[in-house]
Amino acid sequence: MEENAKIIQDKFIQQIKSALPTNVSFVDELADLLSLSTDSAYRRIRCETLFNIAEITLICKHFKVSFEPELQHLANKVSFDYLKLDDKKDNFKLWLHAMGNDIKKISTSSSNEILYAADDVPVWHHFFSDEMISFKLFYWLKCILCAPEFSDKLFDPKEIDYDLITYAKELLNNYNKTTSIEIWTEDTINSTLKQIEYFWESGFFKKKSDALLICDLLNEEINQLQEKVAKGNKMGDASNPDNFRFYKSEVMIGNNSILANIGTTKIAYVSNNTFNMMSTTNADFVNENEHWLKNLVKKSTLLSGIAEKQRNQFFRLMRDKIDRVRNSIQSEN
Repeated sequence: MEENAKIIQDKFIQQIKSALPTNVSFVDELADLLSLSTDSAYRRIRCETLFNIAEITLICKHFKVSFEPELQHLANKVSFDYLKLDDKKDNFKLWLHAMGNDIKKISTSSSNEILYAADDVPVWHHFFSDEMISFKLFYWLKCILCAPEFSDKLFDPKEIDYDLITYAKELLNNYNKTTSIEIWTEDTINSTLKQIEYFWESGFFKKKSDALLICDLLNEEINQLQEKVAKGNKMGDASNPDNFRFYKSEVMIGNNSILANIGTTKIAYVSNNTFNMMSTTNADFVNENEHWLKNLVKKSTLLSGIAEKQRNQFFRLMRDKIDRVRNSIQSEN
């Protein structure tokens, strides 16, 4: 019985190690977390001493991993981690910071990849300009979280704390360092367009020029994305020249689904409550998620690299959709 427990603990430790950035000392981190001496931490890492329930709970929360002995999957149950959100702006700041930390952890691992089936535009693509960041955060705080301090406010970038904008930019920067595959459909951009239309029709823009500016920024966002897709690279970094593959799917995606490889660990993320994410390392769920995503890739058209005609057609369609919303706003008195 104890031997089985040691095997389970060893697998748990390997899962944590593979998710750590290369510059982090696991033994020091574990000793600090559990208030142990270095020798005591090493005994746990070598499985000479078994973790107790309190220690496992602390480890799962701190390293954002799940503890799932192999027998657990037989019950057809999956445990997920997620950050509970309410109508507090500071809580939203924690969410943005937590997501940024997840992306940083992925980007700094020795072997990393994000595979993303995008029902909506992945949030980091919006984080290229202060005004676009402000619009997305303002929308989420006002319309999704219903933060009371935004209830009677019209859109104003000055209402968004600059540290939120800083977190958002750091998230985009770290995402650009990862190897990633994105799968879009022709409808992926629709939710962002509907958010702009909703704000305009509800009178949440102070003036028409504010709404038109967001349309223009979305158009710029699509132009930047097209350039990255054409190059197959997100930062123009010669040391990592092929870190971006982009596919067009004819199959409806339905919800945002992400598979992240962090070293030898795989994490599945699924969308929750518009922009939030739940994550799990449950092997059965991850494998099923990976199988679905890879099948979706096989049925999709690669737009990166030499597929110039199909790529231009796809992104022209995106810009046409933006133009229709922009022209509709422009034509109103």
